Amino acid sequence: MSEIVGIKFCSRPPEGIGRVNTKDKHCHFIGRGRREAFYIRSEDIDCPLARFYLGIGQTDIEDLSRTLVSWDDASDIITARSHLETGIRLGKSSQVIAYFPYPAGDIKPDVLVVIGTAQEIKNMVQKSCARTGERIKASLSGIGAACGECTAYPLVTGRANLSVGCNGSRPGIGLKNGELLLAFPADSKLSDTIVRNIER
Repeated sequence: MSEIVGIKFCSRPPEGIGRVNTKDKHCHFIGRGRREAFYIRSEDIDCPLARFYLGIGQTDIEDLSRTLVSWDDASDIITARSHLETGIRLGKSSQVIAYFPYPAGDIKPDVLVVIGTAQEIKNMVQKSCARTGERIKASLSGIGAACGECTAYPLVTGRANLSVGCNGSRPGIGLKNGELLLAFPADSKLSDTIVRNIER
């Protein structure tokens, strides 16, 4: 059965949820957000790629390019740099990021990440297209999936994105074989269509 994780960027903590005072990857926080509502400070995200896509601190492109090569996510520095320069990223992150199983009381998410099987995601996309006539123009690479494809991309573009996950986010979120990610701005037309049709 599909699950939805809400992500909210805010200047102060939402009421009614506690802080997880630990450093970890954005995708791991999304995985934890499948089970509980909590918030972190943006500096608690320790993955350099997530920090880049989410606009946290200053990122040296050359250093991050070397990191991608060391992770086997790029064949060489030039390829890594090209990948990073063509990615969609936030200009600057908020001080506080909340993660929670959606819905969670009065917390209004900025982006929703649906976790589901290929069949479930296909049904959502098909129903959305049937109702709105709009296609999902996905941007995916299998690198920086949770942070770039499923968070920065929908927030910056205002559009939905489909993701197959990546080597970090699949184990970080706890995706099973055959599960995909579908992310979209919470205030979009697609949000109403998809959330209404998710089987609970």
